[in-house]
Amino acid sequence: MNEQKVVNLLGFASRMRKIIFGKDNIREYIRNPKRRAKFIIIASDVGDSIKEDTIKRCRSHHVPYVLLKEYTKNELGRSLGKDEISVVGVLDENIVKGILEVVNAGGDSNV
Repeated sequence: MNEQKVVNLLGFASRMRKIIFGKDNIREYIRNPKRRAKFIIIASDVGDSIKEDTIKRCRSHHVPYVLLKEYTKNELGRSLGKDEISVVGVLDENIVKGILEVVNAGGDSNV
C-alpha cells in the first residue's frame, strides 16, 4: 500500500473539510448507519487502548480501516494542518473510494 497516496487523498479531504477526528466524533462516525461510505485511518504510534478500541468498533460495524506504518500522530496531523491526530475518518464518498483503491492495490490492508 502506498501510504503517501493515502495521506495525499486525506489532504484533499482536509482542505474540503471532509475529515473527522476526536474520540467521540470517530465513535459516532463508525456507528452512524446513514453514512454509507466510511474509512478510518490510524496513525502508527497511537496508544494500544485507542488502537484496540477503534479496530474493535470498525470490525463490529464493518468499517474498513488501515493502520499506517510510516506516519506518526505528529506527521499525520501535520499533513492535515493540525497538531496531532491519532485516528481520522473520511466524510467524502469519492475520497473514500479513492483510498480504498489505493489500499486494495497494495494488498496488505485491513479492509
